[in-house]
Amino acid sequence: MKKSILIIIFGFIYSLSAHAADLLDVYQQALCSDPIYQQAISQRLATKEGVPISLSALLPNIVVTANPAIVRSAYSGANVQVFHYLPPNNTQRSYELALTATQTVFNYSQYFNLRASIATSKSADAILNSALQDLMVRTSSAYFAVLRDEENLQYNEASKIAFGQQLDQIRQQYKVGLRTITDVYTAQASYDTAVANYIAAQTTLSNDRENLRVITGVYYPHLAKLSGNFPLVSPQPADIDEWVHRTIHQNWSIKAAQFNVENAKQTYQQQLGGHFPTVSLEGQLDRIYTDNINGYNNLALRPGPSTEVDRRVMLNINFPVFQGGNVVAETNQAGYNYNIAQQQLEQTIRTSVNTARQSYLNLIAGICQISADKQAIKSTQSSLQGMQASYEVGTETLVDVLNQRQRVVQSQTQYATDRYNFVNTILSLKQAAGTLSFDDLRAINSWLIHNNQ
Repeated sequence: MKKSILIIIFGFIYSLSAHAADLLDVYQQALCSDPIYQQAISQRLATKEGVPISLSALLPNIVVTANPAIVRSAYSGANVQVFHYLPPNNTQRSYELALTATQTVFNYSQYFNLRASIATSKSADAILNSALQDLMVRTSSAYFAVLRDEENLQYNEASKIAFGQQLDQIRQQYKVGLRTITDVYTAQASYDTAVANYIAAQTTLSNDRENLRVITGVYYPHLAKLSGNFPLVSPQPADIDEWVHRTIHQNWSIKAAQFNVENAKQTYQQQLGGHFPTVSLEGQLDRIYTDNINGYNNLALRPGPSTEVDRRVMLNINFPVFQGGNVVAETNQAGYNYNIAQQQLEQTIRTSVNTARQSYLNLIAGICQISADKQAIKSTQSSLQGMQASYEVGTETLVDVLNQRQRVVQSQTQYATDRYNFVNTILSLKQAAGTLSFDDLRAINSWLIHNNQ
């Protein structure tokens, strides 16, 4: 009974470890573990704190100051002779309590500093949205790279086995005098090349699994496969200019660059404000308490403590006349930075539009490429079978057969590459247009199949 329970438990554990994670599983893990995306979240939160920081300069500023003190005094000379009742030594205790309130009335620089902070905050939101879409693309690309490598490894393994069987056949025929030693060497060279390609495919697969681990922090030995009959969907709308229009108006990298231009513009105005006067209103309430240990007030020469209360309201007007050219230099610098931000925006627009156009064209071409790849596999395999039969009767050479077998592997790997490039191009096009969402990943995830399916 105990043995059967242990078998069930170990079987359950093995089934969990062998479960093939799909794209949504991997993406959910990346959403929590990817350092780049987590950094973008913290950067956004840190940047948005700049708004209340800038706003605080325009709101009332209230400060309470307390200054307790003990003063030890010694009197000598004329004071002691005139005021014979004044002790030669005196210890005075006092404290001053001050309440100061300041309110900005006019400060051109602080106002535009707030506007610049608001633009930076909006840019941080756009950057985070861009980082989220980038995470979707990076996770999907790493996921499908592993699937592509697995397929290529299978193709190269089958090729290695086929070349090995061909080599064994040539060796047996050489022993009975049907083949020459040159045929053996030729078959051996092809087999060695197939072995090297297989090892390279294993290394590529291992590396891409580690690349996926960098994003998710988890090693995935099993992943759901891409169905061989997944739909070759065309971009909708089927108008490249419409996709360009969406890219210009919805791309998150472009939006972030636009807000950066606005920030640079407001920063220029902020530096320009260094030429303008500033006006602030200040109110202060002071309470000064004094007590002499010897019983005398050293100001009025009367016994007992004394209290003084002062109240005042001031309007502070500061007009900068000359600051060594600092304001002019900083204003010029801000103007140049504004020009830089504009050029960066233009570069971002051109790059994003170029990505959208290329992705659209690649997607259209990918449909034809995948169909052509399927036909190429069938053609190369049929040709290989014909050459193999002709070789057996002596009308084809061994080199032709081996080369054709290599073409079969090349057509298979090209088919795998084009399939996964097609899926990645769908995501790239939607990312360029700024419309990539979790629903797109869910749709692509429906194209995947698990081993038990």
